[in-house]
Amino acid sequence: MTTFVNLRTAVARDIRDPGAKTFVDADVADLVNAALAEVGSIAPARFQEDITPVADTMEYDLRATEFPAGPVPEIEVVRVEVWDTAQTPNQDLYSIEPADGEYSNLSSVGWKVWDGVLSIPRWVVLDYAGHEADYLLRVWGYSPYPTLVADGDTVGLSNEREWALRAYCRVEALQRLVAERDLFTQWQTRSGNSDVSPAALMNGLNIAMEDWRRRSRKIAVLREAPGS
Repeated sequence: MTTFVNLRTAVARDIRDPGAKTFVDADVADLVNAALAEVGSIAPARFQEDITPVADTMEYDLRATEFPAGPVPEIEVVRVEVWDTAQTPNQDLYSIEPADGEYSNLSSVGWKVWDGVLSIPRWVVLDYAGHEADYLLRVWGYSPYPTLVADGDTVGLSNEREWALRAYCRVEALQRLVAERDLFTQWQTRSGNSDVSPAALMNGLNIAMEDWRRRSRKIAVLREAPGS
């Protein structure tokens, strides 16, 4: 997997500033994380999470390990099941249906996700045969990617998604150069791009935007419907 520091290095090359003379390391980090959020909205990460039930608790933060700062509203859940880990191999007991697909719109008839928090109905039984400690909730769904912070942080992007991320970073960088004349002048002189005129910059931006549109269409993920 590509590390955060390697992504920043690649993006710095893409925007013709490998020496960080114009876009400092923090700027490139912002470009990468902005692109990661955009890619995550188009092609989110598929996840499977096992949640250990807690007595008298009907609500659980999803992907709490990946998002320690708190629940993430963009998380989407497709399926929730109850599993028994005391059996070898583990045995699925039953599927909990989504509340939106039941006979009533009450949240108590099935599972529901609100602002990244999974709620399960009170009728879900997790204490069969007196070994409730062996039961878990298994959740499948789609999630945005966590923000990259440390140099060694990695993100599970395929090659196609990584190239799309880099394409988006290039668009963002060129848009900043077009909008900020002082930044463009600095990029021309300090970063060795004196051969790039404003007209050439605009042409480069149009090409970059078309590249991003093409790549974003290729990686777009059609979500499964809840309960499928």
